[in-house]
Amino acid sequence: MLLLVAAALPALLGNQPAPPDCVAVAAPKVNFRPNVARATSSPWVDSNAWRFARSPQARYCIDAPGKSTALAAAEAFAYDVQALLKTGPDGIAPFDQMLAFLKDLPPAAFPALANIGFVDDGTPQSGELMNLLSRRNLLYRVEAKPDTTLAVHVTHTEPGDPNKQAYEIRRQLGDDQRLLRLYGTEVVIGRLTGENGRARLHLVNYSQRPVTGMRVRVLGKYATATPHIFGVPNAKLTDVTTDPDATEFTIVNMNEYAVIDLSN
Repeated sequence: MLLLVAAALPALLGNQPAPPDCVAVAAPKVNFRPNVARATSSPWVDSNAWRFARSPQARYCIDAPGKSTALAAAEAFAYDVQALLKTGPDGIAPFDQMLAFLKDLPPAAFPALANIGFVDDGTPQSGELMNLLSRRNLLYRVEAKPDTTLAVHVTHTEPGDPNKQAYEIRRQLGDDQRLLRLYGTEVVIGRLTGENGRARLHLVNYSQRPVTGMRVRVLGKYATATPHIFGVPNAKLTDVTTDPDATEFTIVNMNEYAVIDLSN
């Protein structure tokens, strides 16, 4: 069965073959891998964020079994792309629950905010670097030429280990300038949109289990921060603080998806 997820109005498509122009991608998830340095499990987030950033106008087909339909639907909505979710009978209820949540969100159509301009040459190396930037919540925008309003520009992908270039990009930007920082989790990726004193923060939890006590820092002073957290009715933020440079708060409990609306 195929489910149509459009960022503005998610809808159930029904049991139809995938259209020929659909781009096949894997369902988002987290793989927990042994960390030999710490003798613990280090999560690796399999996100489609970089693919969506590279080709936002494409239509995507995602094989999302079972409850992963909720996560796949949330990710597509957060990145404002169309996606067709292929699932079985056990995926319908999780999708419907997420769909109801997305329909109840207040309307907001803001441009994506970024610290980093990325001139994408379409190579696998550039894709992997964008993937690493996404996983580290280093917000970037794919562009045809450098945008002088952005703090950092990536105009080419260096040969060798992309982790080194990702680290250098973060060092060049500096943590104090980062639009978004998350503390207490390695499995949540954020997307920030906004303009004219308003912003919407999308947070996607890829782990398929709740994240608790996550601290969030958003650059900019906002008077109000209103949470919408999937599966958490009447959600509230705790320990909300502001200073001249940033707004911080804690999300006590988060399932697959959360939206935080910010305003001056």
